[in-house]
Amino acid sequence: MQRLAIDYSILAAAIPTVFSVRALKLLIFAHMIFIYLQTIPTGKKGVIPYRLTLKNDDSLETATFTFRPESVIPKKTYEQHHLDRLELLAAPPFCDSADELIEIFQNNPLVFSDAKQFQLLKSQFRTIGYNFNLNPKYLFYGVAKDKPNAIDAYIQRHGNDVMHGLVYAEAYVELMRIYHNESFELQQVAAPTSSLSANFELSTYKMAPGVYYFLNESKEVIYVGKAKNIRKRLQSHFSKQTKASTIDYPKVKSINVEYSGNDILAQLIESANIKVLKPIYNTQQVADPAPYIINKSKTAKGISKLQITRKDIKDNMPERYFNRLSVKQSLDNFCSDYDLCRKHCGLENVKGPCSNYTVKNNPCVCAGDESIAHYNKRFELAFYNFGNRKARKIYKLKGRNKTEDAFIYLVNGIYEGYGFIDKDVTISNVNDILGHLIVQSTNYDTSRIVSGLDKSISPEHVLDLSGV
Repeated sequence: MQRLAIDYSILAAAIPTVFSVRALKLLIFAHMIFIYLQTIPTGKKGVIPYRLTLKNDDSLETATFTFRPESVIPKKTYEQHHLDRLELLAAPPFCDSADELIEIFQNNPLVFSDAKQFQLLKSQFRTIGYNFNLNPKYLFYGVAKDKPNAIDAYIQRHGNDVMHGLVYAEAYVELMRIYHNESFELQQVAAPTSSLSANFELSTYKMAPGVYYFLNESKEVIYVGKAKNIRKRLQSHFSKQTKASTIDYPKVKSINVEYSGNDILAQLIESANIKVLKPIYNTQQVADPAPYIINKSKTAKGISKLQITRKDIKDNMPERYFNRLSVKQSLDNFCSDYDLCRKHCGLENVKGPCSNYTVKNNPCVCAGDESIAHYNKRFELAFYNFGNRKARKIYKLKGRNKTEDAFIYLVNGIYEGYGFIDKDVTISNVNDILGHLIVQSTNYDTSRIVSGLDKSISPEHVLDLSGV
């Protein structure tokens, strides 16, 4: 039977429920969903998941979800398993992928290589308070004798990206897909039927993005979560209950909801409230690592220099960065904009002159072509100007209703807050939005979320107020 060609991007725009293109590709012709969870060993028997690879049995499409390991893992462990530590630490938490995964899994049979894989994925959902009781589910028992050879052959055909384990994971789910009709036992896992949904009138909540708060009888917030569809997420919390959930649901006496109009704001609001309220049943996004800071000092010869540090020293640049790539990019911009020495700006660790001299053939203080006094004078002026620059950007997003827009405000790439404004209000300078701004603190997770704004929001919805 010939299959129709589908433009998934057009279809994604037409369907009311929020799906990504990759989710649609897995759903349109979905039958069984084959799942492989990659992990990092952390002891005799312990493992920490960090990547999920999916494939269905009627499509060649593979979807990969990489998420940040929540537990502290020694640097040596990353190296032993050929994993990019900084890349994984910069990945989003599992909760950011949960909505999309739930949409893919809903009403589809799930196939795992073994019971342990199923339990690992179930535990990931439990950490965000989601009851992973999708029905039907299947566990894939047995291992083909030729599996190792088959995986090696697959990797030879499709490349050798074993450093990140992507090809291995794709090979694994592909072999599961091929073998599932052979001599393997498929065991359906029944879902529990008890429910606490009768305690709450869940139909009163909107099918819209937002943040929800579970409160106990003392009106204390004991859990914070976000969802693209509040009603559906609450229904998932209070139906098909399991004792294995990290949330003690009988202690939830009331629910508060804050609608955001879009998922990006929901992520930001959720992260901020988790760090401030520290609810007892939230396990992700609670920790907030120390920020990176650009510190100023001098070399033994008296040349002004910069270095990346996590110590808050008096003489440094004002911004705080929570991603090493972002702080290096900022430092690179500073060095390039003011034609400064890359070696003494902490960008190159070389014994001789920096690449300004050796590659670009430009004179540089590190090669003795400029006096230290003259260079330091230029450096101090550059440091002052860079520290006082105000690169302001406003990102427009969908509001909570048809008459308003939501916005996110960044200064020098640092998250300053969000707000809502009527569509008929003209924004021509920063003062037009300050009265609507809900000021927020930046942290590791908000920094990670806003770092993707330029990719996720089209240029016509970005207002640059730097020169206004």
